[in-house]
Amino acid sequence: MAEAEENQMLLPIYCRSTDHKDQLPIMDNAVVVEVKDNLKKLLMKSVAVEKLGSSGKTIKPSIYKIPNFIKDVHKEAYMPHMVSFGPYHHGEKNLAPMEQEKLKVFRHLVDVKGVDYESIVSDVSNILEDLYGAYDDLDEDWWKDNAGSAKFMKMMIIDGCFMLVFLSNDEGCRSLITLKSDIKRDILLLENQLPFQLLKLLYEILPIRKDQNTTLTSLISNLLFVEKDELAIVEKKHILHMYRASLLYPPTLNYPIRDEIKENNKDDEFGLKCQIIPQATLLREVGIRFQKSKNKSLENVSFEKGVLTLPSLIVDDNTKTNLLNVMAFEKLHDEVGSQVTSFVVLMHNLIRIDKDVQLLSNGNINIIANAFMNDRDAVNLFSALGKGVYMETNNLTKIYISVNQYCDKSWNKWCADLKQSYFQNPWSILSLFHAGVFGFAILIVQAVYQIVDFHTKK
Repeated sequence: MAEAEENQMLLPIYCRSTDHKDQLPIMDNAVVVEVKDNLKKLLMKSVAVEKLGSSGKTIKPSIYKIPNFIKDVHKEAYMPHMVSFGPYHHGEKNLAPMEQEKLKVFRHLVDVKGVDYESIVSDVSNILEDLYGAYDDLDEDWWKDNAGSAKFMKMMIIDGCFMLVFLSNDEGCRSLITLKSDIKRDILLLENQLPFQLLKLLYEILPIRKDQNTTLTSLISNLLFVEKDELAIVEKKHILHMYRASLLYPPTLNYPIRDEIKENNKDDEFGLKCQIIPQATLLREVGIRFQKSKNKSLENVSFEKGVLTLPSLIVDDNTKTNLLNVMAFEKLHDEVGSQVTSFVVLMHNLIRIDKDVQLLSNGNINIIANAFMNDRDAVNLFSALGKGVYMETNNLTKIYISVNQYCDKSWNKWCADLKQSYFQNPWSILSLFHAGVFGFAILIVQAVYQIVDFHTKK
């Protein structure tokens, strides 16, 4: 028994070397071979992915599988409820009914519209490498063999055709008219994007509703309820990318870089001053006024002479999902900035209680267009949007610093303390008035006594 236990507890054999202080175990050749094979497989997989792309060029992904550290905070906001587009959610059971609708639309295109699906397959195969390269962290089953590639291409064609028929309001999708808002929601999810290159190719082939003024961009602008000029960005990756462009249209000013800001603000509180700003009602108490900007770009924020200018924003049931997916895209795709995220963080700072919403949504300011039934829902929205989001120096850093410096001025702080202490309710104002009158009366009595005392001694 003891001999058996001794055989199970094999100790590594160590070698001593005069050149090395550490003692290293002598590794079995089989272990070395296995490690080499594993590394080789990883390298081959990496090379296979890097080779994807036309003209021998590597394509940088623009459609991402959202990592759990982002998704777990608001999981439902990133998940399709009605329909899947692309590989990430393909085949999920709750989305199965819409797969049948996709096939109906494709049959309509072939049987009624006379689409030559063989030519579509041929044209899509020419950009297949580009389509693969658009997706990050694509499961191996989609590309490891011919069967996987065939499945991927079939999915791209059917999903792309369905989306274009839906966007064009073609009769092939008339039965889905009542689901339009639900499908639109799913079209704007980051994990549900289709490469714009695919949509452009299919749009030129399919005999869907077109006239002289209709373009693919105009169809997408109708979906997003924006002007097509707002989607005119240099390189369109997908519809969510275009939606982000509409939020930042028209382009605004360039902002100072981090080193420039730090040079002018060397105090120890630099970190807090450039990341945290008081809520709207507290800013009003120190004399800061709010004003709606002249255009709706989320970059159009300024602070000058005690006036904080902000763009207008409609908040409704879709705002949370849309903005969270744009923010995820900004975080994962380093070719775009973080302007939308930094605006959301700013609003998260400004809106903490119901009165903040009331202030920013009243008729004179009208910065927040609140489509919810009550102000509490809007507060909860901005609280959720800012949860788990950390911003370092960004395009609004200069605004944060300027506002905080304004708040730190002694006169403004004194006014804020006075308002906080005495002007919160009518009884406080009345007590302050009585105290003032009583104090003034005492001064008069003291003056009279001094005069009488002076004449008596005289």
